[in-house]
Amino acid sequence: MSVLIPVLSRTPNLLPELVKALPSVKFHKVTDPEVDIHFKKSEILICDFDLLGPYLYDLPSVKWVQGTWAGIDKLTPLIQKEKQLPYQITRFTGEHFGRIMSEYVVANIVNHERNFFQVRSNQDKQEWNRHGKITGYRVISDLTTGILGLGNIGSRIGKTLYALGATVLAFGRRPALPDGNEYSHVSKYYTKETLPLFLKECDYIINVLPKTDETDGILDNDVLENSAEKKSVLINIGRSNVISEESIIRALDNNWISAAIIDVYDVEPLPQNNPLWQMKQVFLTPHVAGMSRAKDIADQFQKNLDLYNKKVPLPGLIDFNRGY
Repeated sequence: MSVLIPVLSRTPNLLPELVKALPSVKFHKVTDPEVDIHFKKSEILICDFDLLGPYLYDLPSVKWVQGTWAGIDKLTPLIQKEKQLPYQITRFTGEHFGRIMSEYVVANIVNHERNFFQVRSNQDKQEWNRHGKITGYRVISDLTTGILGLGNIGSRIGKTLYALGATVLAFGRRPALPDGNEYSHVSKYYTKETLPLFLKECDYIINVLPKTDETDGILDNDVLENSAEKKSVLINIGRSNVISEESIIRALDNNWISAAIIDVYDVEPLPQNNPLWQMKQVFLTPHVAGMSRAKDIADQFQKNLDLYNKKVPLPGLIDFNRGY
């Protein structure tokens, strides 16, 4: 392929990984889009969404932008509803992101159920302690796990937990799941109308929902009171708009949920005066559940480029009306 593809991204080692994946394609690293002679004249771009934003409506030659992120929060506020973009944008999502975030979920469930943080503390004190959850733990096959958001990432997490023996429930926006084997790992499917029933059943509530008007605050206020009987654990690796930090704290203080594992926040970095830092029932990670790795972006772009050249619809295509 003789076309030059500009790359506007901060992702470390992305250019060499792209060259390794597609040695016959010419890639060009963009350092300053304002003066770069190729950036606005190219048919295809690879971009971080925050760097793409200022040029969203100033790319006359572009037909396709491959993003390096899953979330589109940096683009959504810039979209002019009366002015449709004349090109397509695809998110970085699918099997790579799903696998990485599945590892995060499984690791945190195992750590929490087996109390490995206490085991580490005991080691530091040279203390042989086999009490409580250290020996009386639940295994994943004992658990009912609820996935909020059944897109590519949520579905992969569900399949991973199902393979380990968990019962998998799912919540989504469509009225029902389609027939076929794609969602055979889901024992039961819920919608907004049946959300309270979903929450009552879950040992773990795993949020993977995108940020949209529909998902704003769906777990806020007293909604998590539905989890009180099971004392669920909340894992949020989607977006923070689904539940406010105040609502998380309230649910913990009222013992509606027993713990929260959080990777996404209203303000990042999380301010030092945020009360979540001091809560023993909370485990915080700095938005690292799923990182955009150069080799994975390159692999997805290689597959998408082949589809693009065959004029086949691309996976991960953003629909700004839906918010993802």
